[in-house]
Amino acid sequence: MGTATLGALERQLGHWSAGEGALYQKLASGFMRLIREGILQPGARLPSERRLADALTLSRTTVVATYDLLLAAGWIERRAGSGTRVSGTSPVVLAARAAARATALVASPLFDMLGHDDHGLVDFALGAPLPLTGLSLDELELSREEYAEHAGDVRYHPLGLPALREAIAARYTSSGLETGAEQVLVTTGAQQAINLCALAYLQRGDTVLVEDPTYFGALDAFRLAGARFASVPVGPRGADPALLRARIVASAPRLVYLSPTLQNPTGTVMPEAARERVAAIALETGVPIVEDGTLADLAFDGAVPKPLAACAPEAPIITVGSLSKVAWPGLRIGWIRGPGSLMPALARVKSVMDLGSPALTQAVAVRLLGHIDRIRTLRCEQLRPRRDALVRLLRRALPDWTFTVPAGGLFLWVELPAGDAQEFAQVALRRGVVIVPGTVLSPEGRHDRFMRLPFLAEPAVLAAGVERLRAAWKDYSAAGARRTATAAVAMV
Repeated sequence: MGTATLGALERQLGHWSAGEGALYQKLASGFMRLIREGILQPGARLPSERRLADALTLSRTTVVATYDLLLAAGWIERRAGSGTRVSGTSPVVLAARAAARATALVASPLFDMLGHDDHGLVDFALGAPLPLTGLSLDELELSREEYAEHAGDVRYHPLGLPALREAIAARYTSSGLETGAEQVLVTTGAQQAINLCALAYLQRGDTVLVEDPTYFGALDAFRLAGARFASVPVGPRGADPALLRARIVASAPRLVYLSPTLQNPTGTVMPEAARERVAAIALETGVPIVEDGTLADLAFDGAVPKPLAACAPEAPIITVGSLSKVAWPGLRIGWIRGPGSLMPALARVKSVMDLGSPALTQAVAVRLLGHIDRIRTLRCEQLRPRRDALVRLLRRALPDWTFTVPAGGLFLWVELPAGDAQEFAQVALRRGVVIVPGTVLSPEGRHDRFMRLPFLAEPAVLAAGVERLRAAWKDYSAAGARRTATAAVAMV
């Protein structure tokens, strides 16, 4: 049992008071928590009674009673010559770990966001763009021969249709990142791509280093894998490379997850010099970096920055992409671009999940990629005026709310002048508007005065939503003033 685990147990001890019951029971509870969360894996060897007593400055009697309690409850097992170990077969351990995996996703808003009925609500939570105008569906329609070809193909293509993999590879090559079709795996959306990366690189108890704040769907994927979080803050120009390297050294992560282009939710863009330093860090340390480029095509002003992997093609950098935001959310086509040697292993994991992504939607995706530059232009022409409209509405109706206008993407990252965004979200919901508070997008539960507001809706809906937010803020501020006045009276 390592230093980090002993530290976790010591923190548990520090939270207990003498009136909470026998110390050995609390120490046993600490072990149970570490097993549930995967920090102590089944089969892990525990220290001897004497060593643990010395490490935690406890009596040996307390440790003996702790181990006896865990043994009787089925959490640990003892075998001659093998010492004391976490049970790998006990139903209580297996059930506790399954419950921990389910509980990890309870706090996520993703399911409710995808499935709720609006009932007249203004949805400032879901980041799904509306359909594009100006794009002829005739150009995307498959011919009868193509339908017949796919209907007669009984293969599942777990790596993806060859034509789509070639089209994705060509897209990366044209952007300056030389890519072959063997380096591409087609996924059912970017969310599955992130899940596959989590499964490929992380075991329960491993550390993943993420930005703070970041995309909550990625946090969900890493939680489901049983990972622990380390974080690097997102500044005005994205994650700082020097700080990123320091965090890698300090936390020894098995994986790093970054969104350097139009980061979700802040909208920041990492400069080219910083990208080169980050790619060099991946090459130097050997720690794989997953670059989420889902929003990269939504740069309103200027060219799309090159991906991290283009700065160091030999570095262990995995690039995730998708057509969901730039083209059509319902298509559910994403991909992973990375070392060709990694793709077969990822495809095996994917085949367990869904056998393969739907062939017909992949065929449509090939057509979309053939028009991707025009599609990108149309999407940016749709989103830019809506960003500007939301900025004007907020500055007029709620001038004390602060934010930086992003150069593209889908969201404003808005800071409240006071209060708590989670509390405000409840007030806003009563006024008929749904928002995502910043704490949901933080691995550490930070950013309690922030919220993410998308600029995706029609202008009239944006205006109605801001008006509801203004009314909710008035309600929330008035309630806060009343609480302050009551507290002042109570102190007199």
